[in-house]
Amino acid sequence: MFNKFIRYVGKNFGNPNGIGGKISTKIMNVINQKQYKTVLENIESKDTVLDIGFGNGYLIEKLFKNKNPIIYGIEISKDMLEKVKERNVGKIGNGSLKLSLEDISKTSFRSDTFDKVYTVNTVYFWKEPDKCFTEIKRILKQNGVFLNVIYTKEYLDKIVYTKYGFNKFSLEELEQLTVENGMNLIKTIEIQKNKSYCIISGMGRSISLESSNRPFAASPI
Repeated sequence: MFNKFIRYVGKNFGNPNGIGGKISTKIMNVINQKQYKTVLENIESKDTVLDIGFGNGYLIEKLFKNKNPIIYGIEISKDMLEKVKERNVGKIGNGSLKLSLEDISKTSFRSDTFDKVYTVNTVYFWKEPDKCFTEIKRILKQNGVFLNVIYTKEYLDKIVYTKYGFNKFSLEELEQLTVENGMNLIKTIEIQKNKSYCIISGMGRSISLESSNRPFAASPI
């Protein structure tokens, strides 16, 4: 019985729905606080941003409270989309928040739309990572950046529910995947040593994999 429950919750991290989705998103809200802080430090009030996989909308609400940019959000869970829309009628009405049911592998956005695209712990659930990176490149502005916030495979392997539905990566694998898909590494921020990182990439300035500043504390780009 316990294993079935763990499997149920684990699978809801990739596509949160119902009770399992409520549990998984609440877990993320608790354990991801330092990751959220890093995103907040790298978003400006003037930015037009895209949140890939906004879940229960927790980080979107923090962004409005602290930065107040123009926010777009995409989610593959219809359940999460409807719940977040219900809580943000005013912001949707005034045009500061736009939410849609979409997959990052193919979106409805025009090219060169966003200053920043960010995602927190969704890359493990991308079915076709190459297509996702291609789409991110298309919708970013010329000097826009992508913030990919992740936990490492080494850390995730210690968590029982990540046995179900997670495609895990080491930091080095994700940095390499980023470069192989035509994006330039700008900075890799070490959020929690050997555990959590923010890989910042874009189409402009770049660094080599060897010079990636992993030991640096979280700081705005």
